Amino acid sequence: MPKPPTLDFMVDVHDRVPRAIPRPLTVREREALVALVERGTPPDGAAVTAEDRRRWLDQVPSVRAGARCRCGTCPSIVLTDEAGTTPDGGDRVVLEASAAGALLLLFVDDDRFSYLELAPLDDDASFAEFPAASTFTS
Repeated sequence: MPKPPTLDFMVDVHDRVPRAIPRPLTVREREALVALVERGTPPDGAAVTAEDRRRWLDQVPSVRAGARCRCGTCPSIVLTDEAGTTPDGGDRVVLEASAAGALLLLFVDDDRFSYLELAPLDDDASFAEFPAASTFTS
């Protein structure tokens, strides 16, 4: 029997998910993205300004979903632009929030979205989609 895939906490998202043709975000993905931009907080205490949040919100209409995480327990996705490119490296900002049973993370690399992650807090938990954004707490 093949060994199940593991999910290493953002070691390198590009190593564990294949490239894919970008697709539009689902309603839940878009709501999670917007909620994290509007209300997410950096876990390292880095300053995020109102201007940063406005600039990131302006990008939302052109964001597409790339490949989905292959762990089998979460709906995490690579975020791309319309051409399917994802920033690779550079300055990184991470915004986080919580929902029942999960930690939500938005990775912004070089001022562009790169990954939207839902990390279950219980090893036995599984999520088919992102929770409703109205349930997020910072």
